[in-house]
Amino acid sequence: MDTATLNQLKLRPDGAVLELEPLSDTGNAVPVGIRLQAPPGLTIQSFALYAPENPVSQLISITLGTPLNRYSFDTRVRLAASQDIWLVATLSDGTLMGHHAPTVLTSSACFDAS
Repeated sequence: MDTATLNQLKLRPDGAVLELEPLSDTGNAVPVGIRLQAPPGLTIQSFALYAPENPVSQLISITLGTPLNRYSFDTRVRLAASQDIWLVATLSDGTLMGHHAPTVLTSSACFDAS
């Protein structure tokens, strides 16, 4: 999914937290924390993590076997470039909840010829 498509999604910002360091030394293993809390009366059905600048933009897609009110997940992802990372969760009523955060990869500064 590209950035323009992600920007058009109407995401509820409440209850979605994406923990991501603003600077990362390398894109090989960037730590990411996902914290989801469904609004009262709703549950989390699924969620996905996107990095639009990667060759394959969908990093993770998880459908929960048992819908939950709260979900927490930590992982590491590979990033091709500095970019915004997007978290998009689907709730039991079909609405989308999510958040996005930028991260800057600093390793490319080590590769110039100077």
